[in-house]
Amino acid sequence: MAGLAVAAGGLGCGDERPPKPSDGAASAAQPTDVYLEPGQRNVVLTFAGERGAFQDTNDSEKIPEDASGLVRVTLLEGPDAPPGTVWVANLLVAEPDGRFKLTTVPRELFEELALGRGRKSAVELPEGLEPPKHVANTGEIIVYKTDWCGVCKKLLAYLDRKGVRYLAKDVEKDRAAASELAGKARAKGIQANSVPVIDVGGELMVGFDRARLEQLL
Repeated sequence: MAGLAVAAGGLGCGDERPPKPSDGAASAAQPTDVYLEPGQRNVVLTFAGERGAFQDTNDSEKIPEDASGLVRVTLLEGPDAPPGTVWVANLLVAEPDGRFKLTTVPRELFEELALGRGRKSAVELPEGLEPPKHVANTGEIIVYKTDWCGVCKKLLAYLDRKGVRYLAKDVEKDRAAASELAGKARAKGIQANSVPVIDVGGELMVGFDRARLEQLL
């Protein structure tokens, strides 16, 4: 018993040091591998829907394929994303076991990034247009849009954030702008039945393709 007492006393006589966080606590604070399970329902999945409006669901099967490349994942039971970020998943690419690995993007950029994957909104140009046979290239960046198009709004916000000077034309309110767009589209052999359409130095881009736009700019 005396020996045990001495041993216990010896353990208690060393210099005091602050406790080190356990490996479990560190991984909980900064999760490295977080996944969405196939068919998992205790989540909120946010995706870019029609006209650039965002929608929520807990069923990944209800998300259109063209909106599945970047989906925000809010875990109702699970680790929060690091401050200032949100969990996202590419539901088009699964791990070998069928799960989807979550990554993070800045919270304020999620909508721009989701819509900037080539999203666009269907539109009908006014009837009876007489597109000009030739439209001079002024070298300006022109955005053909509508007021209700959410993708257009995110595109303009992106250009504003980048400090890019541009001219916005509403193809529903401005008949001349609609005719101009129709003429440019015809010359390029593309359809002018969706917005936004961006003219960068004579190069037309249909939809908000963020990666391609950065190359053009």
